[in-house]
Amino acid sequence: MVFEGTEVELITQGNEVWVTASNLGRALGYANGKAVQRIYTRNKDEFTDTMSGVVNLTTPTGTQGVRVFSLRGAHLIAMLARTKKAKAFRRWVLDILDTIAKGGEYAKQQWEQARQALEDRREQVSEEGRGLAAWRWHK
Repeated sequence: MVFEGTEVELITQGNEVWVTASNLGRALGYANGKAVQRIYTRNKDEFTDTMSGVVNLTTPTGTQGVRVFSLRGAHLIAMLARTKKAKAFRRWVLDILDTIAKGGEYAKQQWEQARQALEDRREQVSEEGRGLAAWRWHK
């Protein structure tokens, strides 16, 4: 999934959707990959086991324990974050949670919006092309 130009890789683990702390940090606009870990550490008592955990993921350097957050956990991190992107990220995560609750239509809605934007742009370009052709013909 993409949030404001940043790829947010979602991991499925045990029928749940998770995002890594480093990926979440990039989406929120943190320059330091450890920022989300620090937010979590300071507020650890607010997170349940269903909101955050450590999973073993294969990385270029081998298998490592990686902190992950459920969508609800990602929303809580964004509530505690102080970046310019945090507010928009919170809305984005809530939209995903809402659509999952309504049958998982989020990807379909995103595709339809992109398809409509492309179609609108094609129509605009076609009209501009017809105008240019008419201008050349009259010249």
